[in-house]
Amino acid sequence: MRLELSLCPRSVSVLFVLLLLYSSAPAQELRRIHYGTTASTAHLPIWVGKDAGYFAKYGMNVEPVHIRGGALITMGIISGQLQFSGAGAESIVAARIEGGDVVLLACPVDSDPVYFITRPEIKSAAALKGKATAVTRLGSTTHFYLRAAARHAGLDPEKDLTILQLGTGTETATALDNGRIAAAALTHRYALPFLQRGWPVLVDLSTIDLVYPSSCVASNRAFVKAESKLVENFLRAYVAAIQLIHKDPPFAEKSLTKWVRERDPVLVKSTVEAYGKLFKPAPYALDKGIENVIKDLMNRRPVPKEFIGRPDLFRDHGPLERALSRP
Repeated sequence: MRLELSLCPRSVSVLFVLLLLYSSAPAQELRRIHYGTTASTAHLPIWVGKDAGYFAKYGMNVEPVHIRGGALITMGIISGQLQFSGAGAESIVAARIEGGDVVLLACPVDSDPVYFITRPEIKSAAALKGKATAVTRLGSTTHFYLRAAARHAGLDPEKDLTILQLGTGTETATALDNGRIAAAALTHRYALPFLQRGWPVLVDLSTIDLVYPSSCVASNRAFVKAESKLVENFLRAYVAAIQLIHKDPPFAEKSLTKWVRERDPVLVKSTVEAYGKLFKPAPYALDKGIENVIKDLMNRRPVPKEFIGRPDLFRDHGPLERALSRP
């Protein structure tokens, strides 16, 4: 039997509109999430999760937004313009102490591969006294690493060094190369060209007993409370991305190339290898890391007693625990 369906022009128009709306519904249902990042490879789980479709699987269109420095990212979280962001723990801890409604949700690495590199004419740490160095932003992760490296080398970073604020890791590396600064604490991506040329390394922070929660997933406490299911799903996708980095480094290399626009395959491969060893399958914000941040802050400003020895005031592991228990 042949069934014929006759529709008037108006009916055809209505049907066409309904089919169009139906076909576009999945895309419209994705919740747009702005996620602040810097150029740090510690953000790789976000880029990999985006490219692998893990966030979309849970109904989210995560849009990484490049922002210069953790302090500016933290301001975006506090203002509500960013639902989640990758921020150094120091920025979050400092903002929380000052009354900011911010919280650490996950920290993928306990330290970065960071090298305190000097210009070739610098023969010792003592020769750096009175010289200039640089960070992306004062109070940023790079600032913490610089102070940690300087102290490990026997220097007082506040008294012995002039610290410039240059904005990005690229600008810091350029300043070291052209002699504007005498030393810098550089992550692997920026350090590799200097390592290949044999420039002096005073301190390799990846080889010392330093725990610092770098580029953690952070959010606004009010948002976490109001959107508990979304937060849990976000972290579920985030953890899946870490697993993919471990299982498929070439995929991670493609994501890194795309998001940081790095064309040197040797640099990309070595960077993914360096960080791949550090990404934790269960990315909790450790007590020791938060305590190290607070100790560093206490060297520069008063910290109220009620915040000392209480890491849970700065983090919320509930959403991550639920995400890990139901993969």
